[in-house]
Amino acid sequence: MSEPLLHARGLVRTYHGGVRELAALRDVSIEVATGDWVAVTGPSGCGKSTLLHLLGGLDRPDRGEVWLAGHRMDTRPESERAMLRRRHVGFVFQFLNLVPTMTVAGNVELPLVLQGVGRRDARRRVLEVLDELGVAEVADAAPAELSGGQQQRVALARAVVHRPDVLLADEPTGALDSAAAETVLDLLRRRHQEGQSIVLVTHDHRVAAAADRVVTMLDGQIADERDLTGSAGRPAFGNLIDLEG
Repeated sequence: MSEPLLHARGLVRTYHGGVRELAALRDVSIEVATGDWVAVTGPSGCGKSTLLHLLGGLDRPDRGEVWLAGHRMDTRPESERAMLRRRHVGFVFQFLNLVPTMTVAGNVELPLVLQGVGRRDARRRVLEVLDELGVAEVADAAPAELSGGQQQRVALARAVVHRPDVLLADEPTGALDSAAAETVLDLLRRRHQEGQSIVLVTHDHRVAAAADRVVTMLDGQIADERDLTGSAGRPAFGNLIDLEG
């Protein structure tokens, strides 16, 4: 049996603030195989974003292990974790982190520049993914000129343009109206069909219902895990009923 693309064992993460301690994660383990789409749900403050940051090597656990593409992430210095992220991971952050002094196209092109992709090929790939997400017309605009929903789609374009092994997305449809959210879901479905692994944090059961598997977190632990692949061929509404049952 092959090793999962991304897996974590026994993750514990506690934040210290003065005299108080916040246990963000308590002994969390998760596996993501190549081509898996995992939705992580749960109430605010349950540890979803902390888990995503640990899986991507943006933070280190107090205890536990994180493995990405056969490399142990949590024991490596930041410079090595950054190199592994650049090679294997696409991120969509809750606060987007677009570079304000660069155009939309420049922001999306950044991962390709870091990979050494030629300028002409990079520009083509940037415009293709912006067009898929319905924001090609703002390619030369600054992020500050965009609506919140447009900025969110640009952040997603930046995360997928270099075709990472795994996409880690924190509420990628959170600021979108229903039409824009469906555009994002369509792109994620296409990438998933092409073999893209996805770990997506969401509060929206309609978004979670598109995944292969739904992990529900509560108080820093995994409270429930449901496999939706058994309902292959059913509409997302059928999966939504499964989640709410």
